[in-house]
Amino acid sequence: MFTKTLMAAALVLAPFGAAQAATLDAVSLLQQFGLITTGDVKVNSLHVHGRALIGGSLTGNFAEVNNGNIDPKVASDYDELVLGKATSSTKVRVNNHGTASYNGTPGELYADVKSTPALMPENYGAILDAFSNELDSLVANATVTKVGGNGLKFNAASSGGVMVYDVTAADFMNRDISLELNGADLVVINVSGSGTFNVMSNFNYDAVLSKKVVWNLSGFDKVNLQRSVKGQILAGGMEVAFGSDIEGTLFARSVKAGAQVHIQTLDYEAPDPVSAVPLPGTLPLLLAGAGALAVVRRRRRA
Repeated sequence: MFTKTLMAAALVLAPFGAAQAATLDAVSLLQQFGLITTGDVKVNSLHVHGRALIGGSLTGNFAEVNNGNIDPKVASDYDELVLGKATSSTKVRVNNHGTASYNGTPGELYADVKSTPALMPENYGAILDAFSNELDSLVANATVTKVGGNGLKFNAASSGGVMVYDVTAADFMNRDISLELNGADLVVINVSGSGTFNVMSNFNYDAVLSKKVVWNLSGFDKVNLQRSVKGQILAGGMEVAFGSDIEGTLFARSVKAGAQVHIQTLDYEAPDPVSAVPLPGTLPLLLAGAGALAVVRRRRRA
């Protein structure tokens, strides 16, 4: 545990690179950005309501990033669009007087202020991967209920804290999903499997609950979201395709986009050490934030 804690500390406090600003902790990343990838995004249709942090290229049809009215809720020192590899096939517009920083030369990139190089949070992919691994290591303290012919209900009683469910891809099998917080501060649903995960379930709960829900996926190579998923989605290392709107932040290796991403700001703060549902040693470190670190430059430039 001591070694793991040191590793987490290194992730949070790593030195800056030439094209990187101060780091953000995992929760801040999920709060400040609606779409996060370490690799490429291929666009059939994409409108991000929030900020986009893309580690690779952005190619295909025209994409839009629209951060309007998000800043008053979740302030950030990062650009609305941060793009690791702009190419001649990049076509994107940043609306509402937004800013963009990027590497390379885009075919079409419209923003009020544009700058190079791309200014990215330090080690953001590794930090989110570590956060996902920590969530996956939590011991389940809630059980999902199968109801009716095709229902799957997440509604364990809670007096606060973190409710953790463990399910497999086979548990879904086109079942419709319902969810109730019942007083939980956060609901973590660890979904495990292998190969390709096809999500065809209807998520039958209010989108506002997405602020308290994390879908943490592990073991899959590809994920096809064929219904509108509600909650933050951690799919590090995976290729994710979606054709229906996502209510929450999506983190993936690469994305094939065919709909919209609506930011649902993760509403969670790290519990104190005497929480009824204790978290592993490195998780509080990742959640605690790096607020004392100043970014290299302000997102809003003259």
